Amino acid sequence: METATQPEDEARVAGVRARLADLVEADPSPAELALVARLLNSFAAKAPAASDLLLRLMYQGDAGLVREQAHSLKGSAANIGATRLAALYAGVEEQARAGIVTDPGTLTAHLELEVGGAVRAVLVLAGEYERACSA
Repeated sequence: METATQPEDEARVAGVRARLADLVEADPSPAELALVARLLNSFAAKAPAASDLLLRLMYQGDAGLVREQAHSLKGSAANIGATRLAALYAGVEEQARAGIVTDPGTLTAHLELEVGGAVRAVLVLAGEYERACSA
């Protein structure tokens, strides 16, 4: 069973759980539970590489590409309830929209922390949904 490994992770799990409660019916079918589990697992699998791409684009300094990638990542994070991560991407997007590309060196550790926390949170919930659909 996946568990949150840091105190901040409990808040992350709660945020994702609240968002999923908005998206999923009160008594979801096994197929709906499986779909949510796949969505969460997909986010967990793709988020680190997508954030790495954002950092690479930031090193390249192209504000337009940074804005597009940050916007996409912000939407993905917000859609699953990873609000801290979505806010971080929103800040990068806002600066890039203004033509400013943040120094990725100052952002890397914070981004890795938030991506890691979001991934841990969604994996906790993906496990719950997987168990619920097989029960």
